[in-house]
Amino acid sequence: MARLLLVAYTNYRRDPRVRREAEALVEAGHEVVFLARRQRGEPHRERIDGVQVRKLPGLENKRTSISGYLLDYWIFFVLVSLHLLVQPRRYRLIHVNNMPDFLVLATWLPRLLGVPVIHDVHDLMPELYAEKFAAGETHLLVRALKLQERWAGRFASAVLTVEERLKDILAGRGLPREKIHVLMNLPDEKIFVSREGVPCKAADAPFVMVYHGTLARRLGLDLAIEAVAIARASIARIQLRIIGAGEERERLIALRDALGLQEQVTFSEGFVPVQMIPALLADADIGVIPLRVSGGTDIMLPTKLLEYVRMAIPCIVPRTGTICRYFDDEMVAFFEAEDVQSLAATMVALQRDSERRKKLVDNATARFARKYSWERHKLVYTELVEDLLGAAPGRSAGSP
Repeated sequence: MARLLLVAYTNYRRDPRVRREAEALVEAGHEVVFLARRQRGEPHRERIDGVQVRKLPGLENKRTSISGYLLDYWIFFVLVSLHLLVQPRRYRLIHVNNMPDFLVLATWLPRLLGVPVIHDVHDLMPELYAEKFAAGETHLLVRALKLQERWAGRFASAVLTVEERLKDILAGRGLPREKIHVLMNLPDEKIFVSREGVPCKAADAPFVMVYHGTLARRLGLDLAIEAVAIARASIARIQLRIIGAGEERERLIALRDALGLQEQVTFSEGFVPVQMIPALLADADIGVIPLRVSGGTDIMLPTKLLEYVRMAIPCIVPRTGTICRYFDDEMVAFFEAEDVQSLAATMVALQRDSERRKKLVDNATARFARKYSWERHKLVYTELVEDLLGAAPGRSAGSP
């Protein structure tokens, strides 16, 4: 058994990827410590499913500006660095998740002493910041983010990312391709259990559409709400159930109220623990993923899409580069991105065609859900960790 450290600027309870990784290491027999960002009202330390979670403080106010994000990132970076300066070889391996990418550089002393370090790229920071702050490719911040992305990847012993397309992009930006491993964001089968087909409902039952996850503008929830306002003329008992939290919540509620959709569109009280989400999806007729297409979202393979597929929920999605790598018209229902009329028409068409909904589920299950399984795929991660642990004393290939 080895003592391992995982680090992420995140709320541990709300981040399924980091939880799956940490729990996979516990199942493999390791002792796992996780440094996360502390949220207001949380304990400083707790043990969750065998993982020792320690929370580091940050800014209390909302971080909506570039300077606010960078300052909070820097505070977290300093606290992680201080933690590792004391007994820098207390951990046999360190796994750091982005964002930010430069967080991995906090492991400089353990890395210099031969401790292997994994850099896990969940999202490409240059694309996300260019989108969030309306910055172009040549913007100084975007160029700086690409530089720190390259430094972080070269510094680490190994790099993880979530999809082959991101691997290609990272390699194209100067990261050694042989260091990059793909660990997809697949749902945990113990939590997201298949419904074994489309549920039978009475003819007068509500037509339930669902979305769960972050409420952000780039994810297009306002488009879905506007589409419901159009589709309700054709679907008598239409419902859109929005589950999650985020910076757009209040604006989305105001939009719903302005359109008079209080009975048709509902919101959860806020964040919902991942273990509780399947129960809120159990009666869903459709999963809606209305994201806007941009440089950042075009490379996403939305985790919620994979969770809907796993639960046998037919999905409406836009045509993005990454989604189309895995899904076709026989597996999901496509709409024209950012076109509210197209989204509404697709909602109505699927509501009227239960046979098509069943075929979408059957095809998505056969071609994706049965092919990609977390129980099998997590071996990419656990075997990488074992390989790095085995090579650690020699500190040969990949040392900084």
